Amino acid sequence: MKRNASSRAALLTAAAFCATAAASGAMAQDSGRYGFVYGGAVLNSDLNTSGIIGGNPQTVDTDYDDGFQFGLGVGLRLPQWSTDNVGVRVELDLSYSDTDADEIRFSGNGPNPEVNVSGGLQSTTLFANILADFDTGSAVTPFVGAGLGVGRFSQDLVYGPGVQVNESDTAFGAQLIAGVAWQVSDRVTLTADTRYRRFFDVESNRFAPSGASTGVVSGDVSAVSLNLGARIAF
Repeated sequence: MKRNASSRAALLTAAAFCATAAASGAMAQDSGRYGFVYGGAVLNSDLNTSGIIGGNPQTVDTDYDDGFQFGLGVGLRLPQWSTDNVGVRVELDLSYSDTDADEIRFSGNGPNPEVNVSGGLQSTTLFANILADFDTGSAVTPFVGAGLGVGRFSQDLVYGPGVQVNESDTAFGAQLIAGVAWQVSDRVTLTADTRYRRFFDVESNRFAPSGASTGVVSGDVSAVSLNLGARIAF
């Protein structure tokens, strides 16, 4: 499976930045700033597209196996927006995910799944999130959030007698977040969360076994993920 080298480089650079910032702020007073990392399983991911293929309206719907994702970023608590019971914070969230194709259905070949399916979908995403923490009077804090962002998607799918869906595209998206945090020290908080993400109008270019393009389709990518992570105050 192809890997996006620039995506990995961006994640490594951001990881180094977070680690450096955390180390430099270890002796500072609590400023409300924090870095975070997370990782987990991507579930129920699919890409349902439609467009003109071979001169006719068609659909190409792809269901993916469970995959993985990992992410990192920085955040800031906003006491001026908070109350006694609800704390507000904002985050910048960079992540990478990878899933393998499970089934592909091309309407031009009838309702049955295609055969000889291989390849997958990789994405690098950047979100700006706003989250609310609900004070329980204990070390355990539920939270919810939402974000808007942009994603870069790379597809390298093959099915049937060598038909390819091969494309890289950038799309806008949104996510919803719900989870729980456990504060284990003044600076370290462990987290568990679930995220629903949806990106809109991701394009796919379909190629015949000869290599000739037969048409471009577009549709939404959606996925649910389960993650474990940690936040470290600067």
